Amino acid sequence: MPSAADPACMEERPPFQILPTERRGRVFGVDYAVCPQPDGGELYISRPAWHWSDYLQPDRWWDRKNLRVRGERLGGSTGTVYRARSAPDGLPPRDLVVKFSRLAQDVPLFIPDEFLDSLPDGAVADARFLSPFAEFGLLHQLRSNILNHGPHRLRTKLPLAVYSPPEKYPLWQTGRHMDIFRTHQKTMAEDQFENGLTRITLDPSRDYIEIFAWIDGIDAEEASRLGLLDEELLVLLTRSSNHALSRLGYRVLDNKPRHLIVRPRSDGALLQRHGKIVYTMIDFELLQRHEDTAEKRR
Repeated sequence: MPSAADPACMEERPPFQILPTERRGRVFGVDYAVCPQPDGGELYISRPAWHWSDYLQPDRWWDRKNLRVRGERLGGSTGTVYRARSAPDGLPPRDLVVKFSRLAQDVPLFIPDEFLDSLPDGAVADARFLSPFAEFGLLHQLRSNILNHGPHRLRTKLPLAVYSPPEKYPLWQTGRHMDIFRTHQKTMAEDQFENGLTRITLDPSRDYIEIFAWIDGIDAEEASRLGLLDEELLVLLTRSSNHALSRLGYRVLDNKPRHLIVRPRSDGALLQRHGKIVYTMIDFELLQRHEDTAEKRR
């Protein structure tokens, strides 16, 4: 395990590919740089985000003294999500999305009637929040799908890193169900092989915080309130995103207009390409592969 002073965890970082095996982990198809923090916290930076390392260090966006994110809490979400600005010395600032994982917690799922017909029977009842590493794994697969290219590709937010602060809490305070948590632990353990890499584990008493790149724009629900989308087009846009996911073999159980970011133009219209509104999907904690649900029913 690398020390807190290791260059792999600091601004002067070596190329990812030459990190020694004990400084790396791999789970659900994603390679991570394992960066222990001086206070006992753990930062896992995905390989595609390695060039973001300076921005992802917890000191840039996490208030260790008060145990909170230094940023703006985003309204309208059922989870705890923030927009945080990271500004390392000598680099232009970048905005991050910082989201507390709801791993093994109850799922407060409500799906409007107009979207229920696109889901199989039992999918809602079986809904479970993904672990942060499972979510990153599925999202990386989705983004790299060979069918997902060209002008009509499905745009998604970019997953960057997972941070776990050192503080520990009793189970009742985390809101987690231990039987569900053990299932996530077992699945992660089975996915990691004896190859010299650091094994990444989950601790039921600790928080897990997911970090994504910020997407400029407004959500489709707000665009509707501003008169940029009528009700019919709002539903069609959401159905279009569901169909795009399904074509690639995935579904998001709670997909809704608030989870689609669109781009207003200076002339008051929404950005379009090839005659279609450009949007980016931003919420994947209930992402599923179609075959995952089918496997549960066997």
